[in-house]
Amino acid sequence: MRFSETFDVTRTAEDDWFDPLLLADTNLCVDPFLIYDDANEFWARAHDDMIDFFVMVLKMVKAAKGDEKTPSWAKAKSLLLFPEPDEFCLGVTEGSPKGSGSGKGLQRPMLASAQVAVRHDIEAVEHIEELVLFQEGMGLDRISDMVCNVLKKHFVTYTQEVARRHSVPTERIRVRHSSWDDRNAKWRDEFVELPRNPYTGSAILLTPARFLREMLTIGADDFWDWAWRQDSETLRANFNFDLAWRVPAAMKARMARENPELVKAYMRERETDEKKPYDIENDPLLRTKTYELGKSLATENPLSFTPSTPDEFREFIAALIAAYAHGIEQSDGWRLLWDKTKFRPESACQSLFRFAASHYCRAHKIDLTSEANAGRGPVDFKFVQNWEARALIEMKLASNSGFWHGLTKQTVQYLQSEELKCAFFVCICFEDKHFDPLFRQQVKDLAKATSRAHGVDIEPVFIDARPKASASKLR
Repeated sequence: MRFSETFDVTRTAEDDWFDPLLLADTNLCVDPFLIYDDANEFWARAHDDMIDFFVMVLKMVKAAKGDEKTPSWAKAKSLLLFPEPDEFCLGVTEGSPKGSGSGKGLQRPMLASAQVAVRHDIEAVEHIEELVLFQEGMGLDRISDMVCNVLKKHFVTYTQEVARRHSVPTERIRVRHSSWDDRNAKWRDEFVELPRNPYTGSAILLTPARFLREMLTIGADDFWDWAWRQDSETLRANFNFDLAWRVPAAMKARMARENPELVKAYMRERETDEKKPYDIENDPLLRTKTYELGKSLATENPLSFTPSTPDEFREFIAALIAAYAHGIEQSDGWRLLWDKTKFRPESACQSLFRFAASHYCRAHKIDLTSEANAGRGPVDFKFVQNWEARALIEMKLASNSGFWHGLTKQTVQYLQSEELKCAFFVCICFEDKHFDPLFRQQVKDLAKATSRAHGVDIEPVFIDARPKASASKLR
């Protein structure tokens, strides 16, 4: 369900907010550059707040003088803790809004970056991305997490205004990092009047759609490419690499640390670049409409029975996969999995299946967990009706380089971790070569041998996602 559905909101011309799914994250990020460039006076102040926050952090790091036992260091460490802001229902991986978050995994590299800045007598940064470039392994999703934490009070005010305008019910809900206190250099966790997410229990925060992108404006690779174009001879001399694109992340971070003025020049140039938000309406990467498209697939391909025994449960899961396959193969659903002449990534196929399956499962009172952590790693889908009636689905593109490993290793590990015996290995096939009888027989034989060797039952299923002659157009 989307926010608008849950609270029966009819949008007007004033409503510029992205309508989030409340039961799963949407794979988009908040790009700080799009906020900084905004002409609205309310959001124009956000850039100043971001600068003030990191001035506060750098002051604490400078005062600590490298001593990690000082109160100043403890404050800096606390300020640089950025838990995943699940209130936004956004993220680079789809699944439950209650993700693991960046939290402490981001804290130490940010502290190290702040120390680099202090050593270079940098007392203020205009963009948090400057600090991000100083350390490897700090992904774009983490920049988005930082922005949503530091500017959360702005999003709280924005959401409250939307709620008032549409008479959306609110509650006093405890919000982590609802604001920060520059006088005492600490975060505030406060009770705030906001709508509640019925699926997670958390507060809901909305963001203007114009701030969302599929990829943020800056990144280590982009910085390196830019720097290489500026002064490739110096980089070759200093870093002993002849091919810019083969430089590892650690080397790119080192280059940024050793050349902070180059980082500032890069950031200034990126400020002037044209930046466009994600096209939510047309959804070219299939990131914002899979809920509605999955619902349409389920509606056009209904299931007629509710399982009452473990054997019937297996039949139900098989029928659910068959209904999805029918929608792809017979109802023009294949068009959803193609972007012009290119087929979409595995994540898009899984996302479409997730939302089709969720409608079936809701109707038949079956619990569906997508990207569940089954022991040592994430399994694509886990279905549960009771302790005896459980099954896993692993979905792979036949063209995936990890296809065979997924069949012989991953699926088996998931089954063993969950103490299950039954799994479906769904192969999405976009290319003619994957319809060669020899390939299909190899998959079936390997599934049978793997099942026998581990005392489990892995059933392969093939879905034909190749382009087809036009049938009824999916709506």
